[in-house]
Amino acid sequence: MNKEGPGFLGISFNLFKHSDYDDIVSWNDNGDGFQVKDINIFQNDILPNYFKHSNFASFVRQLNMYDFHKTEKNSFKHKLFKRNQKELLPQIKRKVNDQIIILPNIEQINQDLSMLTLRNQELESLFTYIIQQSDKLKKENAFLWQELIKIKQKNDHQQEKLFDWLTNNITAESLFKILEKSITKRDLIKLVTRVFGQDQQNKKIKKDYII
Repeated sequence: MNKEGPGFLGISFNLFKHSDYDDIVSWNDNGDGFQVKDINIFQNDILPNYFKHSNFASFVRQLNMYDFHKTEKNSFKHKLFKRNQKELLPQIKRKVNDQIIILPNIEQINQDLSMLTLRNQELESLFTYIIQQSDKLKKENAFLWQELIKIKQKNDHQQEKLFDWLTNNITAESLFKILEKSITKRDLIKLVTRVFGQDQQNKKIKKDYII
């Protein structure tokens, strides 16, 4: 380390001495801190003339590494960084890595954690809703199956009643006369066979009306 202290601090100290920059960056009235009054001009027009970058955030990170404290909007202080006391600069030590705490990062982590917590709550609500809808669909599906079974049973019962009525009230000859124009011969044979059975009379009816 040279007699002027760390390079970053020496360059910054010399920068603040320029009266031409007073409207942009300058010492405060007490000379125990400085304020950046116009960040855009400071980072775009001044920083590139003294450092290898034009980024105000990088400049602030360097200040944090040397334990500068932000006192108000874009104002910074260090107990050994004072106007016209350049001899104090060598006493300013850079913080070791495990002592560096960058608050903006902690704030960002907290924000991300809050967003993740909110997102998790939204997903839990959505999952609960999906389960409820699934249970509702299962119940509706079971009800529809029950109704379908009832309809099928009712239909089978009606068919049995129809065949019973045909058996008791209509002869084979009259049945053929009524139905021969509206159903196929094969269906007619099946119907007659079921109603009247396989007797000689039916064989004659099949011959007379179907074949």
